[in-house]
Amino acid sequence: MQQTHRRPLAWLLSGILLASLAVVPAQAQDRAETWEFDAGLIWSDSLSLDGEMGTGLEVDDEIGFTLGGTYNFTNRLAAGFGISWLSPDYEATFLPEDGQGFESVRADMDTFTIAGKGTFNFLEGPITPYVELGFGWTSVDSNIADGPPITGCWWDPWWGYICAPYWDTYTEDLTSWSGALGVRWDVNRSWGLKASYNMLEMNTTGDLDDASLDTITLQAVFRY
Repeated sequence: MQQTHRRPLAWLLSGILLASLAVVPAQAQDRAETWEFDAGLIWSDSLSLDGEMGTGLEVDDEIGFTLGGTYNFTNRLAAGFGISWLSPDYEATFLPEDGQGFESVRADMDTFTIAGKGTFNFLEGPITPYVELGFGWTSVDSNIADGPPITGCWWDPWWGYICAPYWDTYTEDLTSWSGALGVRWDVNRSWGLKASYNMLEMNTTGDLDDASLDTITLQAVFRY
């Protein structure tokens, strides 16, 4: 399966980061031996995957949420974890089992990623570009039922005995790795801001090529 998408924001942000290397003074910032936690928004670019015999997948751009925690070993070196959630709309085009014409379905998928990350800050000052590498796990839920509904029953303390149907959906758990190029600004000793361009590579299974997702994140950082 061939993947096509655009990365204009990556070039723009990369230019800003390279320019900051030339103009930011290397004033020391005491990040060493501190914990920090971040929360923010993540924007994912649209994604197009072309499959065999005219099949394919079109994923819309979307805004989601991200959380993370990091320990700063020095002013430049850090390691931690990150979690992100996205629910983009998508349209899948496929051939039915009888092979009679193409069919398409539109729904929204839920993606959840958790990863360990290592970070290198280029400068020790309060404003610094940084690079980040991560490896983890991504879960993708198509929100499309993979069979007939199943009825489950339980006892509710308010409403009594309740039975309701639910559906299993097509899901896939994937290993994934990520890379980021960003810039951070430590406003003061307690908090700061980060912005970054990120690429998430998901190791798909079967006949599909690995899928790569471009994202932009904006985060608030709280340090202790």
